Amino acid sequence: MRIFVRPVARRRGARPQRDGLSRGPYGLTADTGASPSRNPRRRLRTNRWRSSGWSVLLLFPITLSIGCATSASPNHVAPQTPQIANVDAGSAQELVSPVAPIQPDRPDVTNGTSIVDVGLLQVEAGVQHARMGANQQNTGTPLSVRIGIFEWLEARVSTDGFLHQTDAFSSVGGLGNVQVGAKMRLFADPGGIPVLSILPTVTLPVASASKGLGSGDPDVTVVLLTGTDVGRTSHVDFNYGIGAIGAGQGRPHFAQHLVSVSFSHSVTEQLSPYIEGYWFSRQDPDGGRVLSVDAGLIQAFTARLAVDGGFTVGLTNAAPHLAVFGGLSIIVGDVLGDHGVIARQRKAARLRGQAPR
Repeated sequence: MRIFVRPVARRRGARPQRDGLSRGPYGLTADTGASPSRNPRRRLRTNRWRSSGWSVLLLFPITLSIGCATSASPNHVAPQTPQIANVDAGSAQELVSPVAPIQPDRPDVTNGTSIVDVGLLQVEAGVQHARMGANQQNTGTPLSVRIGIFEWLEARVSTDGFLHQTDAFSSVGGLGNVQVGAKMRLFADPGGIPVLSILPTVTLPVASASKGLGSGDPDVTVVLLTGTDVGRTSHVDFNYGIGAIGAGQGRPHFAQHLVSVSFSHSVTEQLSPYIEGYWFSRQDPDGGRVLSVDAGLIQAFTARLAVDGGFTVGLTNAAPHLAVFGGLSIIVGDVLGDHGVIARQRKAARLRGQAPR
């Protein structure tokens, strides 16, 4: 979800991750109501893709090579941070861009193209509650940590957090799966804002299969992210994802497809409501298509802190009937020392302080 904070910025560019009630391999599915059922969450399984699902693994070295090539190519992106070694102190401030306003990837399923600034650590956390039917309810606490490595690369680790599921016969709880991935910029407009990124993710099967909180198998997903501004204060993002999802119990992985669209509008410089629609081809080996609509808002209190909330309504039998969610996103600091954007700002400040009066 992109937030327009003074000056008007482009919308977020992606989320808390979601599988059922948590941040899954594609993004924040948990927060938007893809809640974990007794079967592994957010899983789309089609038998005709059993043997070919693992082919998405081949995309990892390819996408990494593309990302590296993109960052080095002057035809795509102009350097965002000019060198300051040979400039006078009076112009140093103009050459170092301020830290961009926070652009969380939560709470919707659709992820944006933007990448966390180099060296910054961004934490996104939330809670969600989904009702799957008359007697089944699911609760999740997704958590995501993102760090900017290069101008074209962001590393991320997320977890579904603590999951709790109840139905008419039982109640179970435990830790959810862990996702490890990276968002890579493939192409950017002349201003440096990414307009095409890719998000490969591997899900580690931490959740208990015996309790029905996960499949016990790893998942591999790849999502293409793109988006564009609409006028001065609106933005739309599009995602397409494909994944090889574990079916559990020794069964082959199956293919899952995701299509999502999210539209946001900046009512004020800090408040951005959004509406989204998303479709999963299947979340369980024998399940049906999942189609849901969710809506919510993001309130930015500062350039480093934003809170969000909203609800999801399922439109098909396989989707959660209703889900509510809320959370916060915060930039907690610079963790890469001299490699980070804040370190460059401090260097510019020192140069200004040494300028002759």
